[in-house]
Amino acid sequence: MSELSLDHLVLRYCRQVIMQAMDHVRSRMREENLPYLRRCVQHQQVEKSEQNLTKAIDQEAEDLIISALQYKFAKLPEIKAYTVFSEELGIKTFPEGAREAEADLVVFIDPIDGTEFVEALQGGWSLMAVYDRRSNEVIAAVAGDIFLDRIYWATKGGYAECLDFITHSWFRLDGGTNPKTSLAGARVNVLTTKVDRYRALSEQTALLNAIREADGRVNLSWGSNTIIQVAAGYADVAIEFAKGFATYDILPGFYIGLKTGLTILDLSGKPITTHLDIDDIFAAFRRDPKHPKRTPFVAAKDPALAEQVLRLLTRP
Repeated sequence: MSELSLDHLVLRYCRQVIMQAMDHVRSRMREENLPYLRRCVQHQQVEKSEQNLTKAIDQEAEDLIISALQYKFAKLPEIKAYTVFSEELGIKTFPEGAREAEADLVVFIDPIDGTEFVEALQGGWSLMAVYDRRSNEVIAAVAGDIFLDRIYWATKGGYAECLDFITHSWFRLDGGTNPKTSLAGARVNVLTTKVDRYRALSEQTALLNAIREADGRVNLSWGSNTIIQVAAGYADVAIEFAKGFATYDILPGFYIGLKTGLTILDLSGKPITTHLDIDDIFAAFRRDPKHPKRTPFVAAKDPALAEQVLRLLTRP
């Protein structure tokens, strides 16, 4: 057995699995494949409009991730059983026949975050976070930027880091060298792909005026990507106040952001942690799979910036 700790071994395998998924998605995004990849796949727990159906590419990527994860985790004798929680799959414990009560680890997966962007070759991420129920903490998180060909990660015993396969460069995430302390001139990540979210942002007059000062910018982003870009120093603050994100969408971003030293607050101003109530998250999903537990947040490197956003926000 390797001398590496379990969290580092889990991280190693999760990185490998996410890289496989990224490569697969990129290879499938040819024009002749799109009619098949856009076809509707029926999922009882997922409800989307007829204009934004659950796509075959999501299911394809998830099948690959789960098959690869089963193969990798079988190499770790410490892992007897683990539960996967994903938008497409729902909640399922592996290996076959294992009971959920036997699973120490919970693996949160979003095979493709931003499917509509993937279809247009504009972006998209593959996400995974592994939670240890015994210690009540995340032990590894991985986020792969599919078309920029970058992979971000963090682990309990290590740092938040990034590997860029295009430029063959590695760097540690630090939130940027000169983090902003106010919204003046800031780059603000928000999710505005749907009209309701765009309208909610457009009504935040005080917030938008503060961003506009010194020619700030509003960046389109989604899921964990909103926070990871702040962790990497490409944006100053990430905001999601209109609806919140499901745990499988946002947990990798929360973990990588917190390991970078970001301040991440809920809308009441309370710090968000990655100590989860797994039973509550699972129970909410089982009560209504179409409406899983969601978390709104504000994330910034400097606490003053996060607090300014909260003061300016008109709560929905």
